[in-house]
Amino acid sequence: MTDERPKKAPREEHLGDVRAQVRAVGWFLGPPFLLGLLAFLFVPGWLGTLGVAVVTGCGFAAVVYGVSLLLRAGVINPAGDAFGRILMPSGSSTPPPKPLSHIEAMAARGDHAKAAAAYKAEIESDPVDVTSCERLGMLALRELKDPPLALWAFREAEKRVESPARKFGFGLLVAGVYRDQLRDAGKTVVELRRLLERYPDAPGLDAVRAEIDELKAGMFGGPTT
Repeated sequence: MTDERPKKAPREEHLGDVRAQVRAVGWFLGPPFLLGLLAFLFVPGWLGTLGVAVVTGCGFAAVVYGVSLLLRAGVINPAGDAFGRILMPSGSSTPPPKPLSHIEAMAARGDHAKAAAAYKAEIESDPVDVTSCERLGMLALRELKDPPLALWAFREAEKRVESPARKFGFGLLVAGVYRDQLRDAGKTVVELRRLLERYPDAPGLDAVRAEIDELKAGMFGGPTT
């Protein structure tokens, strides 16, 4: 026979919860506080003096913890929230990723061509949709083995994003398709030079220049000057 008695749901408390923290501090400080108080009240001599020290220490620790809770609730958490809003703005400035689970399900089933067509329809109907561009580009490279489609998707993504850093990143993906999939050193150099001119403040430009020199050396059979 199986035990059909209802089982208790697991407790989801953890030390990140303030109530759990207060309970843990109570269990930690309560017993020594009571023992110290009993020693102070009923035991003469040095044990009574030790009891006073224990009671005083536990009380001081409890006060410090209470002050830390007040500071966290009144100062630290609000300041952290405000700082987070500055670093990671929400709303219209940073739109959330577009929900595309129905297309992801197509790709997971192996309907890669249908998924690609669906992504392309999303891109053409929504001029600010970057997520579909990025996912179509990766799908075209990994599953469809269609470099021209990947180039189109990554170029669309580069046009649509606002951050220069992200634009630079999608431009690098375009150059990577020319280099690794199409094996076209000339067009790779053209794309990398375009990135140098368009994004002069991007990080890692020395590596881009070094790659241009390496590609040109391979094209012309020797080191460039």
